[in-house]
Amino acid sequence: MKTKNKVILASLALAAGLGLKYNHDQCFVAREKIETFYSDKVDSDIKITHISDFHSNVLSNLDEVLGNIKKFDPDLIFLTGDMIDYPTDNKIKRTMYFINKLDELGIKTYFVSGNHEEASQDSEKFYAQIQDLGIRFLQNDGEKIKIRDNDLYIYGTSYFGANLDAFDPNNDSLNLVLSHFSKKIRDNYDPRIDFIFSGHTHGGQVRAPFIGALVAPGEGYFPKYDRGEFKYGSSTIYIESGLGNTFLPLRFLNPISYTNITIKRP
Repeated sequence: MKTKNKVILASLALAAGLGLKYNHDQCFVAREKIETFYSDKVDSDIKITHISDFHSNVLSNLDEVLGNIKKFDPDLIFLTGDMIDYPTDNKIKRTMYFINKLDELGIKTYFVSGNHEEASQDSEKFYAQIQDLGIRFLQNDGEKIKIRDNDLYIYGTSYFGANLDAFDPNNDSLNLVLSHFSKKIRDNYDPRIDFIFSGHTHGGQVRAPFIGALVAPGEGYFPKYDRGEFKYGSSTIYIESGLGNTFLPLRFLNPISYTNITIKRP
């Protein structure tokens, strides 16, 4: 009997250890996703690294993440909100360590705020630090740029008070909208938008086999818009499931991730 009990206890301990290891890898080891989109508005490839919902995380494989982004060599980096979990000094410091490492890559970067940044005026300290690095903070406004032979219009919204009132693209530009929560754009949709980049949902954070996300912030139970690519009107939405966690470091079938995206001519 004692031997049987020891076997049971050892089996339970092993299962608990494996479960903890699995959850650690889901929550703190970032996966690189690769996506390719198409648009007849581009003459040459546009490459974008999309990062969302970092939530002041500590990545176990930060050097690998930075190496993958450097190898991909994007034209742009998009940070689509909730980079800090809540604007305490310690969490801002942790997030800025990551953002400073990204900045060392020398890639033009755009940022829009999420609900966690906008939850407190203390985020002004965070906003000042990222803008000191030259990161473009979009707040219901946009910027027209040229990358090689491509004309781009990059517009970003705030989380609370998100609007497209100043959305003013050129006739032939590739029009990219950054908004932490894609529903903010879906509810005020403009068909001139080509691509929408967002996060917020964490991909449901916990997913079930064959079902997908069980619940996502703002999208409810068994959400349609949980993570990945969606067609909406004449636009493409891409929802990143995030590089961090909120409330609890708990994920299942949904590891933290970032996405390297190429937009090609068909």
